[in-house]
This record gives sequence, C-alpha cells and structure tokens, in this order.
Amino acid sequence: MPRQDQFGENINLKKFVKKLIITLAFGLVLLHPPASSQSVVYDILLAGRSVGELTITPPRSGDGADHFRVRGAIDTFLYDVVYVSENRFENGVLKTSMSSQEVNGKLKEKTNTVQTTGNYRVTFAEGNSAATETTQIPHPINYTVTSLYYREPLNMKQIYSDRYGKMCSVQKVATGAYEVMMPDGKKTLYHYSQGQCREVKSQIAGLNLIFRIRPDSVAR
Repeated sequence: MPRQDQFGENINLKKFVKKLIITLAFGLVLLHPPASSQSVVYDILLAGRSVGELTITPPRSGDGADHFRVRGAIDTFLYDVVYVSENRFENGVLKTSMSSQEVNGKLKEKTNTVQTTGNYRVTFAEGNSAATETTQIPHPINYTVTSLYYREPLNMKQIYSDRYGKMCSVQKVATGAYEVMMPDGKKTLYHYSQGQCREVKSQIAGLNLIFRIRPDSVAR
C-alpha cells in the first residue's frame, strides 16, 4: 500500500508539473505579444536616397477609445524635419486629432481638431504665433490620413487631412492602390498588400518621395 500511494503521488506530481509548465508557457506568450503588436517602420527615400524613417505606433485601446500615432523624421543637408500625428477615435468616430511639424528644432506648424456638438473645431498655429480657428467641419469623421497607415481605405471616398484640417478625396486606381488628392493639390499613392500599407509615393519639389516598409515590419 505505501508503494502504491507513493506511485500515485508521483503521478499527481507529474501532472502538477505539466500544468505548471503549460501555465508558465502561456504566460510567456502573453508577456511577449506577436510581431503585429510591434511598431511598423518605413524607410523614407528622397530621389532614391535614404533620408529618414517613419514609425507607426501599434494601435492602442484604452479609456473606451482607439489611439493612433505616426512619427516621421527626415534629415537632409539643409533641413531636419520631425512630423507627428495623433488620433483618438471612439466607436469609429474621430474625437481629437493633433498634427505638428518641426523644422530644425523649431515648431513650424500645428493643427488641432476637436469634436464638439454637431461639428469639429479646427485650430491652426504657425511657428510661435497664437492659434487661430480656421474652419468647422459639420459631419462625423471616420477616417484620417493617419488611418491610412493602419488600415486599407476600402469603400472610402473622402478622408480627413490631420495636417490641413480639410477633407480630401480618395480614389481606388488598382488592386490595393489608392490615390489621395491632398488639400494642397498634390497626389499621394498608397499601396497595400493583405490589408497592410507597404509603400507610399508622393513628390516634393519635383522629386520622388517614397515611404517603403522595412522587411521586418511586414505582417506574416
């Protein structure tokens, strides 16, 4: 009998150890989220030369809202530019948006968008000047230029420009390719594969500007 009890105890001990290992392994999976929860990085190419990078922060959900953040840094011979855009959505509707641009360490422009009763209040500041209200947008905003880096604009006709504080048109030109007409009259082309933005093409002063996703940021 004692030997049988010991045998039974050994079996129970093995079962306990097995469950403990499984529990710890599951805990490690939770502590180390999949690659899709990591930042997505794009190389910025100007006229074929690398001049910086664009970092897309993983979407963050909290306080009943979804948060998006994009940060771009460009370093050229003459200019050091840092661009930041942040969105806050609730139930798919934009609540607040902030877009700022610094050149050589000094604020060049900043746009804030806040949803109020029945419309959006948009304020714009240039340099160190006081912010001025530029316009009011009456209809709900469900998609922004920042959103383009987080999801493909399926069936979208218009999106909101965080920087300019205006709506701009979207047109599907090929499978996974969308042309956005920016408020300044420039066209930007966004390419998607499996729902992920892989490349963005635009122009600055007649030079090709490309945002190309790094291989280690491509969704598997």
